[in-house]
Amino acid sequence: MESRIYPVMSDIPALSDLITSMVASGYDYRRDDDAGLWSSADLTYVITYEM
Repeated sequence: MESRIYPVMSDIPALSDLITSMVASGYDYRRDDDAGLWSSADLTYVITYEM
């Protein structure tokens, strides 16, 4: 997350100026056990911001 998500967030000045905290709160990982052709990870964050 630190190497992929946070750098992209800083590339959006209007958004990065509003966010006061961004904390990972969980994930859900799934994969195709039969053929092994795909997998997915859904990340969940708690974002606190001020406007």
